[in-house]
Amino acid sequence: MADNRSNQNLKAAVIVAILALFGANVYQFVNNRSLQTDNLSKESEIVELDKAKTELEKQYQESVVELNSMKTDNEELNKSIDAQKEELRLQKDKITLLLKDSKNLSAARKEMEGMKGKIQEYVAEINKLKEDNQQLLNTNTTLASEKENLTKTVEQKNAENRELAEAKSTLLTEKEKIDRDRAALSKKVNRTSVIQVEKIDGTGYQNRDGKKPSSKSKAKDVDFIEVCFKTTINPNTDAGNEKFYIRIINPVGETQAIESQGSGVFNNETTGEQMRYSTIATANYKNDEQKVCGKWESPGTFQKGVYQIEIYNKGYLVGTSTVKLK
Repeated sequence: MADNRSNQNLKAAVIVAILALFGANVYQFVNNRSLQTDNLSKESEIVELDKAKTELEKQYQESVVELNSMKTDNEELNKSIDAQKEELRLQKDKITLLLKDSKNLSAARKEMEGMKGKIQEYVAEINKLKEDNQQLLNTNTTLASEKENLTKTVEQKNAENRELAEAKSTLLTEKEKIDRDRAALSKKVNRTSVIQVEKIDGTGYQNRDGKKPSSKSKAKDVDFIEVCFKTTINPNTDAGNEKFYIRIINPVGETQAIESQGSGVFNNETTGEQMRYSTIATANYKNDEQKVCGKWESPGTFQKGVYQIEIYNKGYLVGTSTVKLK
């Protein structure tokens, strides 16, 4: 009976040992399965992280290549592209930092999608800038062409104006020469038509109420000086009215002249200067010899001395004489 009890205890101990061993095996199996699952999960996360890193690098490099390909000769546009590349690099660095931990994978992919959208915006913006720049370039080309055409037109007009100015200058020079020749000829003709005078007589007279003036030789008695002369025949002179300018010059060299009494100035054709005259004697010249007279009446008293008498016709001196008042 004691042996039976001992056998039963042994069986129980074996059963317990078997159960314990089975439990340990089950626990080890379950634990191994859990470890395998964790390892698989970690491997999957590592694969996803590596995949994301690869996609990020590819996306970044492709974007850089695309942005670089959009560069032109426009310095401002190139600066804008470089600025966008720098912004893209900073975003890539941010995403790379997130991909160091698998917990941030979702956030990293969201950032990558955002970066992709920004790249598309960059490209669209740059294309718009390039279009605008091309339009400006086309406009500048058109304006440059118009400016060139305008410059050519202006140069052509300037050349035409120079030719016209030269032609005008030539015409003016020719006209001036013709005018000089004409003036010289006119002067020559005028000189040949001058009427010389002779038998010039200057006499002092005193006015008398109701009576004929009487000649006087004393200065204090003289009211006016009368100058008479005789014209000579000049076949080169046409018949008609002729003016003779009479200059009466007092003993101190002053020309007796008062405008209110018919005095004035004339041009001395020999010297070219303006000269004052005392009075004018007019003759209806018929290419003959005739007596012509003119007088000068002083508003004051005549001075004593010798008075010079000069007579001019057509601006030329044609006769001289003197009269002495005592």
